[in-house]
Amino acid sequence: MYNKLCGVHPKVPWRRKMCNNSATPKSLFILWVAIWKRLPTLDRLMKWGVVTADGCPICSTCTESADHLFFACTFSCRVWQKVLDLLQFKRRPEPFVNELQWVIKSCKRSGSRHKLLGMFFAESVYSIWLNRNDVV
Repeated sequence: MYNKLCGVHPKVPWRRKMCNNSATPKSLFILWVAIWKRLPTLDRLMKWGVVTADGCPICSTCTESADHLFFACTFSCRVWQKVLDLLQFKRRPEPFVNELQWVIKSCKRSGSRHKLLGMFFAESVYSIWLNRNDVV
């Protein structure tokens, strides 16, 4: 009966990134909301009529959206680059969707730095979101 009530749903590719992660629950929740593109960024708030300006409060160069905030913004790009350097990954930060796919693929590997990558990704997204909220 339980299976009938739940129904059959396709598995999302990032399920292991959320379930097998040692990050804090708060950071996992914000990452989950960011993956679904439901964070209340200024571009979404402007569509709802809550705010009148949608410029990025951190870099002031683009419209603030989840895509911009996570790794297209100069500040968040530098933060994520430092994390990648700390974990000794030789790559440049890409847009959020690309980074998420790369982290999911990379976390399937064994090794401590690959396990840490998933946790650091969630914590970085959360820290960037907190920093953005402090500026706003």
